[in-house]
Amino acid sequence: MSPEYRPPRLVLTPRAWLKWQFLCHAGPTEIGAFGLSDAFSPLVVQDLLVVKQVTTAASVAFDDGAVADLFDAMADRGIPPRCFARIWLHTHPGASVTPSGVDEATFRRAFGGCDWAVMGILGRTGRTAVRLRFNAGPGGDVSIPTAVDWSLWPEYALSSQLMDDLVQWQTEFDTCVEPVPFQTRSDPKTQTPNPFADGLGSGLMDPDNRFPTRDPHDFN
Repeated sequence: MSPEYRPPRLVLTPRAWLKWQFLCHAGPTEIGAFGLSDAFSPLVVQDLLVVKQVTTAASVAFDDGAVADLFDAMADRGIPPRCFARIWLHTHPGASVTPSGVDEATFRRAFGGCDWAVMGILGRTGRTAVRLRFNAGPGGDVSIPTAVDWSLWPEYALSSQLMDDLVQWQTEFDTCVEPVPFQTRSDPKTQTPNPFADGLGSGLMDPDNRFPTRDPHDFN
């Protein structure tokens, strides 16, 4: 192994790590978010982007319109999908961080057409499970570790931003997260579809099983 080689890992800023922890403990259900990074450090998460979602103890269903609005807002800011739609982070309301069958199916379907993607799970004990999937060459999956860049902590902790962030995170949770009782199948009497069967929602992907974007070349 070359001495210059550094195995990939998912790195979070203290702000992103605390927000992930906050969401994990804010309610009794799973909660999902997109990790925001930059083009030069795609595996360094600077923030978690929370959109409107319906959640249960075992699933997360993002609102299609909210995801579309997020893409529009990011496009207006000049931020391509590779910086905000490659890292899918969610929480488990217990200690286990083992991906569920729904997690696996969602990761394959919603992110299978991307050149690379990450699924990250945080449990109530602080343990994480992170998997990097890439489609370049032969493709493959690899579990990678999680780290927090605590060198940024003093500046963040001593600023007024931390208290402001806590208020903002609670507002996002109250506004975006709709917890409901878990359902495992459609109601046979009303034939109402199970809204959680698709994990991230059935309308999120384009025909190529990728998140919608104004320019399909943004996925390259």
